[in-house]
Amino acid sequence: MIVSNTTPISNLLHIDKISLFAELFGAVYIPEAVANEVNVAFSDCGKWQECLEGGRIIIQPILNTILAKQMLPLLHQGEAEAICLALEKKAKLCLIDDKDGRIIAQSNNLPITGTLGILLKAKKNGLVSSVKPLIDKLRTEHNFWIRDDMYQRVLYIAREKT
Repeated sequence: MIVSNTTPISNLLHIDKISLFAELFGAVYIPEAVANEVNVAFSDCGKWQECLEGGRIIIQPILNTILAKQMLPLLHQGEAEAICLALEKKAKLCLIDDKDGRIIAQSNNLPITGTLGILLKAKKNGLVSSVKPLIDKLRTEHNFWIRDDMYQRVLYIAREKT
């Protein structure tokens, strides 16, 4: 099972690559808080609705609401619920971008990746020809923050020029 937080979904929707979820992972599970957060920005987005209706993204309520509430001083609701769902379902991967969320997920022994890892995996699998224009679009048009050294590292891994 793969569990996602909000930002990988919204980032892939912004660059019209949400299909990568199904191509790379099959179905991806999200808690209700993540669905609510994505709906705020993408309720009118046909691709988002297709993912939900086609079962590529499955909304799964969390059971341990107490643990989610305990994380709220440090995380947003969606991040807390995504980590809880990943723990409850013993997810093989948690998709999360936020630094604080990643730290808490890793401290709970959850394997993680984020938007950049998804794009690199898509390139490796031949699903995208280049990650640079996708990352550049996220950076310039959608406030995706990435340190310059990380940007260079991702392009190096992808064997792309800066």
